[in-house]
Amino acid sequence: MKRPFWQPALAAALALAAAPVTAQSYLLEQDIGFPDFGYMEAPGTYKGPVFALSDSFPATLPDLDPEVVDILKMDFENNPLDYVMAVRDYVFKGNIHGGPVADDFILQNNSEGRAWYHVPWQHWGTTGREGYHGLTREGPLASKVLAPEQDQSSYAYAVGFYNGPGGFTIGQVWPSVNGGPDLSYMIEAMDKGQAFPEGTVVGKFLFTALGADQVPWLANPLQWQAYIYNCDIGGAPACGDMTTAPRSAQPMNLLQMDVMVKDSRATEAAGWVFGTFTYDGNAASSKAHGEKYAAACAGIEGPGKNWCNLMPVGVMWGNDPDNAETFINSTPTETVINANLTETWINDDPAMPAMHLGFNSRLNGPADNPTSSCMSCHATGQVASISAIMPWLNSPKVAIPENGTQASAEWMRWFRNFRDGEAFDEGQAVSMDFSMQLTKSIENYIEYRGQTQQGRYALEYWSNDGNGPISRGAITPTN
Repeated sequence: MKRPFWQPALAAALALAAAPVTAQSYLLEQDIGFPDFGYMEAPGTYKGPVFALSDSFPATLPDLDPEVVDILKMDFENNPLDYVMAVRDYVFKGNIHGGPVADDFILQNNSEGRAWYHVPWQHWGTTGREGYHGLTREGPLASKVLAPEQDQSSYAYAVGFYNGPGGFTIGQVWPSVNGGPDLSYMIEAMDKGQAFPEGTVVGKFLFTALGADQVPWLANPLQWQAYIYNCDIGGAPACGDMTTAPRSAQPMNLLQMDVMVKDSRATEAAGWVFGTFTYDGNAASSKAHGEKYAAACAGIEGPGKNWCNLMPVGVMWGNDPDNAETFINSTPTETVINANLTETWINDDPAMPAMHLGFNSRLNGPADNPTSSCMSCHATGQVASISAIMPWLNSPKVAIPENGTQASAEWMRWFRNFRDGEAFDEGQAVSMDFSMQLTKSIENYIEYRGQTQQGRYALEYWSNDGNGPISRGAITPTN
């Protein structure tokens, strides 16, 4: 039988994609779509690989990958460890190639045919994507928040991605590279009760310039190169004016991985199950670690094995809204597990580095703020950002309660549960279904158009208090 005309070209493209990448080519970006990144070394001086946004969003809702079908049959409440490990290993599948780690997670090169997508319009602004791996600048890493030895502060840099069902929703919000976001799909979804389809999986990696001298469990690191602000290198002077702050290429150490799964059984969390992982380079030599966490990397040689040094911190499927007693562990020397939480599971493996977790030991990762939780932050994903990502960043500000006291009703507004499609400020904003990346992308676009066309948008006036800050983390005030 004669082969279709496209098969030889496809075979050649796949062969090139599997070969070591020496420079970017048309194979990764056949459609010139949304801008890929905002900050990078000049093209004339740098000729190596660069980040290419995966933005060929599916026009129709794709079928679930077999791994996701299996995940949705697992019991996240009674077997959270197996659930979150299955999610992590699904994210890994086809994105880790066993060669240089710089070639991993180029989403267009997935070797198992799994489709993954980035959210556009994260290139804009002072936190915008850099050009090596598409990392955006996230929240600060205050001294002592990661480890007792840490006496330098820095910032986390991150990149997130969505599987096929998630990519479908992104494409509905961003239907054209030449136009702005379309909120109609999300508005309709608030009435239908679901914006991101069942089986949407989100993955996100966070990196830091801090090393093992500051954070001992970052030994034996997995490193990516990134074009970051010089002021975010440990021990550097404060950044000052971010619009003029210089950048340079620096090695960045993998710190954390976050995952989210749209699982309709999580009825208290708007249909989302959250998981987070911490890197632990000290565990690589442990046989127990290998048996428990590293099976997905068993066949990988070289530094790629270190992806499996990501060990689970916990899983969350609700905010335990009735648990209002205050405990905030800002400078952790041990992981304090709250046995009274019924909608959070925390890993009690003694090998896990000390984690600060979130408010009253709700789930949070090492790069997150200890006054919040995975769910409390993502719940504020809406347009416009009327309420801030954390209560003490809000306008009006809600004071941080003291340890051992009962938090106020105003504070606990961030720690309530949500039905699917419910906005944080119901009736005042459009829910982005817990997607902070979609929220940020839309705000970036509005800021860009306002600056370049001297125009304003009506939604900027939806809140009389102005937009609440949505930058992850933020340094907790001391008074």
